[in-house]
Amino acid sequence: MKKLSILLIGLMFALNIQAQHVFNKGSLLFNGGIGIPYNFGFIPSINFSGEYGVIPTGDVGLVSFGGLFEMQFANYNAWHGYSSTFKPIIFLGPRAAWHLHVFNSDKWDVYGGAGFGIKFRLQPYDGYYGSTVSGYGEGFVGGRMMFSEKLGLYAEAGGGAGAFIRFGVTFGF
Repeated sequence: MKKLSILLIGLMFALNIQAQHVFNKGSLLFNGGIGIPYNFGFIPSINFSGEYGVIPTGDVGLVSFGGLFEMQFANYNAWHGYSSTFKPIIFLGPRAAWHLHVFNSDKWDVYGGAGFGIKFRLQPYDGYYGSTVSGYGEGFVGGRMMFSEKLGLYAEAGGGAGAFIRFGVTFGF
């Protein structure tokens, strides 16, 4: 009986530690929001990202893998300056983040990461619609505040894709 009690207390302690963090192995979170562009115009970008918790790094945190889709309408052309024509720019690519378990809480998540991908730009020029495709790399830091297991807010800062600041809603599954 004593061994069973010790085993149950140990199991409850282990489950309690696992439940203390927002992002754990097997967690799946999606973000949707807007961003403040650092280049090519002043119209906010629209972004969607998702990540899946994969590699625990001991008591320090967890590594996640996912992707980013960001769309921005720009009014800047490198050859002609600002114009009244807005050109869509799309950023698409994978990214990884390291979630630090610095808070012993199921409300807060702090992370940093990197990504890379492809940037598609449609450029109208004298009635001709051409497009350019180029690569990009990004680095970012961010945080989440969860209201429940399924809903929260996020904010990220960094550079490389379309926005240097992103914020919006997080959905958990």
